[in-house]
Amino acid sequence: MMREDWDLLRTFFPNDWKSLAVDTNALKGLRKDKSEEKLLRTLLIHLGCGYSLRETVVRAKRANLADLSDVALLKRLKKSKEWLYKLCLSLFRERGLQINKRNNFHLRLFDATTVKEPGKTGSLWRIHYIVKQIRFSKFARQ
Repeated sequence: MMREDWDLLRTFFPNDWKSLAVDTNALKGLRKDKSEEKLLRTLLIHLGCGYSLRETVVRAKRANLADLSDVALLKRLKKSKEWLYKLCLSLFRERGLQINKRNNFHLRLFDATTVKEPGKTGSLWRIHYIVKQIRFSKFARQ
């Protein structure tokens, strides 16, 4: 089932996702397996699921994706910054959006969740928080 989910998820990636990994040197320094797929799957465990670095490396090892420390994963994440950025830009382009360098604005990604206090009469709280703030140039439709 995990494999089927990955195959489906891959259909949402930009067509050039693998070549972008090579072009941005995201794979440089990988010792054992220079696989774009395994690296991206490992990064998405951390970024997409919100697991800590330690939890991510445990899950990646169990899934035979990577055998690395949490510190090594952090370094790999930093090294993949440009690749992930270019993946996003490529996705925008494929959907008819183009970056215009003249007009800058901030894009805020946020999350919301609910927390219920225990017991019959426990209050229900809604929590909103900003996950990341990224400065992008204004988007223009092609």
